[in-house]
Amino acid sequence: MSRTSKFIASVTATSKEELPVLPFQRGAARKAMFARLKAEAANQPLRKRA
Repeated sequence: MSRTSKFIASVTATSKEELPVLPFQRGAARKAMFARLKAEAANQPLRKRA
C-alpha cells in the first residue's frame, strides 16, 4: 500500500468514527475549561511564601 493510499484510508476511517470538531465549536469548551480552572484557583487557600 502506498503512502498516499494509507493516508486516504486513515482519513476515511477517521471521518467515519466521529465528526471532527469545528473551530467555532471549540470556543465553548475552552471557555468552560478556563472558568473551571479559575473556580478551582479561587477555592484553594493562599499559600504562604517563605
